[in-house]
Amino acid sequence: MPVTIRPATLRDMTFIAATMRDQDRREIRAVIEESDTVIGTMLFNASPDLAWTAWIEDDAVAAFGISRLFAGLGSGWAYGTRRMRRAIPALTRFARRSVRPLLLAEGFRRIEVRTAIDHDLSHRWLEALGFTREGVAVAYGSGGLDFATYAATRQSHD
Repeated sequence: MPVTIRPATLRDMTFIAATMRDQDRREIRAVIEESDTVIGTMLFNASPDLAWTAWIEDDAVAAFGISRLFAGLGSGWAYGTRRMRRAIPALTRFARRSVRPLLLAEGFRRIEVRTAIDHDLSHRWLEALGFTREGVAVAYGSGGLDFATYAATRQSHD
């Protein structure tokens, strides 16, 4: 089944958030204590022109993007439904071919991601994209959940 990548819409991001995988929900809710649809809205609003959705047939299965923190620094995020895993190869190709050149052209020098210490799918994907694990933020999330910090810098990709 082919995967298509589209610019994100608020409707699609809130739908995906409302139907996201338990592991994604647990991770996001550890740092954003809001309802799923509010989380989708917050990330959509924080990522103008830097958010996309992945589709398998007529189903939106993943949302991903970059929130601008300040000039040159962004925070990466992604979440998806139970079908997201099938979209990962297409997401990876899209990130390498389209997102990376866009971020470099816009002057980003660092993209960082914090992910729950036990979110192995996230860790493998970030490493496949060239992110480096920088450390562990102990008791970063609610309930004391530890998070791994990953980053990709302009220097690491030049």
